[in-house]
Amino acid sequence: MKISVRLFANFREAVGKKDVSLSMNGDNVMAAVLALISLYPSLGPLMLHEGGLKPYVNVLVNGRKAEPADKLKDGDELAIFPPVSGG
Repeated sequence: MKISVRLFANFREAVGKKDVSLSMNGDNVMAAVLALISLYPSLGPLMLHEGGLKPYVNVLVNGRKAEPADKLKDGDELAIFPPVSGG
């Protein structure tokens, strides 16, 4: 399966680019995150805690909030954000 991943803020800085084309064998959001981390290991400490996503990592699939177990299909777009704050 091939998906596209758009990274924001410190995730983008860790990878050095904002868009990544990702080929993966799994079929859910967590598998995509793990495939991304295998390509860019510096993302691991930023995104993972005790085998799962850190609570503040926000993932959207095709513009909708997604959970780690949510299924993906070929051509989906993930957007991964760190915490958002403002005032």
